[in-house]
Amino acid sequence: MTSATKQHLVGDSSLRSSLLPLVPLLLSGFVMMLGNGLINILLPVRMGLDKLSADVIGLVLSLYFVGMLLGSLYAKYLIIRAGHIRMFAGSLALASVSILVCGLYADTLLWGVMRIVIGFCNACAFTAMESWLTESSSKENRGKVLALYQVIILVAMFFGQFLIGLASPQTTLLFIISGILLSAAVIPVVFSRSSGPILNDVESMSLVALMKISPLGVISIFTSGIIYSSVFNMLPIMAAYYEITDIQLSWFMGTAILGGIVLQFPVGYISDRFDRRSVLLSLLSISVITGLSISFLANQHFIVAMFAATGVTCGIIVCTYPLSISETLEQVKQGEIVSAMGSLILVFSVGGILGPYSTSLFMAIFGEASLFW
Repeated sequence: MTSATKQHLVGDSSLRSSLLPLVPLLLSGFVMMLGNGLINILLPVRMGLDKLSADVIGLVLSLYFVGMLLGSLYAKYLIIRAGHIRMFAGSLALASVSILVCGLYADTLLWGVMRIVIGFCNACAFTAMESWLTESSSKENRGKVLALYQVIILVAMFFGQFLIGLASPQTTLLFIISGILLSAAVIPVVFSRSSGPILNDVESMSLVALMKISPLGVISIFTSGIIYSSVFNMLPIMAAYYEITDIQLSWFMGTAILGGIVLQFPVGYISDRFDRRSVLLSLLSISVITGLSISFLANQHFIVAMFAATGVTCGIIVCTYPLSISETLEQVKQGEIVSAMGSLILVFSVGGILGPYSTSLFMAIFGEASLFW
């Protein structure tokens, strides 16, 4: 047996030993994102049916990232106070309440407030999950662990899109289903044997300090927040312009997510073996080229090619998030992981706030087809 084969087997064994205790957490994340996948397509579609303008829809959707920003600021303190599991469970319970309230009253201002609430809850839940996963993995397998996590999240979002076909978006049933899923997501992690990561000394780390340690990681996750939030929130608006509706809309949105699912493992594997800066540059260059081709393909009625190009460029956009996290967390100490994770989500949230609304203004000037420009 060669030394390379032995190293490969040791790596696989290390990965399995890291993943087994995390199964309940990953299952909870899957159910949570089933609910979020439904919510992400339900709200813009419902607001479109209510004849709201693109800039109003963009503003309401952007408020989600205001909540994420607030959540990223307070998540660390909530984890220190309540631990990973209790904070995760409380966040999902509050998120469930927020989407059920949206189902009771179709009011733009109320929905904006509830978007802030669910953004806050998701930021806390993501901080708990991602810091837990990071602390449970090693430098050698962190890219693969985060890639698996992203695949599970994206598969859940992919199937969550299709739940919109269960009822009309103008009824309350889909809001109720979303609330049930968010509540049910608590069950696996709360009933598991794991007590979560042991909290020793959680060292504080300012955003300025993190920027000095890993400027590339901070800048790339900020950019990821802008493009990720812009594309996945405004894609249904562009789809409506091209008369992509009903089940075809679910497939279109699903293709965007499927691109992320397909690319996660190869990108995670490559990022663990090669320089992440080169990997990021190469991927983003490909994303620019394919993104700019989407409007041309749609105008030529090459729908299959348009879906494929959307899958590639959106898949790369999704991959920038775990790549940025891995790049940054390699530079920090173990006790700084929770603080660094909160700062990264904060930066991602700022990008997310800027993304949908600024893109909606751009689309209002240049048309709904200009999303990928």
